[in-house]
Amino acid sequence: MTRTRWLILVLLASLAVNLFIGGLAIGRWVDHGWDHRGGPRHHAGSTPEGPGPRWLRRMVGEDAMDTVRSVWEQHEAVIDPLRAEADAARTAVADTLSAEPFVRADYAAALAEMRDAMERMQAAIHAAIVDVVDGMTADQRHAFAERARAWADKHRGPPPPPPGG
Repeated sequence: MTRTRWLILVLLASLAVNLFIGGLAIGRWVDHGWDHRGGPRHHAGSTPEGPGPRWLRRMVGEDAMDTVRSVWEQHEAVIDPLRAEADAARTAVADTLSAEPFVRADYAAALAEMRDAMERMQAAIHAAIVDVVDGMTADQRHAFAERARAWADKHRGPPPPPPGG
């Protein structure tokens, strides 16, 4: 074989190995135990199936899923349209950001609308969570609180700098 053919074979083999390793990394990152920051998730184990946000189902655990299911059925008629509004607002932000010519006022208005839509959705989700927690036993509520504390501890930023330093 000529030197050129060997070089092509080596490059193709290198590409195949890189694609394989990249596929493993992406597969692991998508939803198999890694969070969006590339590290292991704060809560080991599987997420119970059912309605409501995945983080809530993971935090309450399987033993409180009956409460989540019943509460979410009551709230989904309010939450789902608000989620659609928030999604549309995010799309509008991206559209104004990529518009030519870029119009600062349009972008600022789209950001404000997205913030308002997200706040409306968050308020509705919080109302549902209050009802979920209200329907929990004391043990379920304490377990939920411990998981919430563990999540907060893991996601706490660095300490502030000392005064005057």
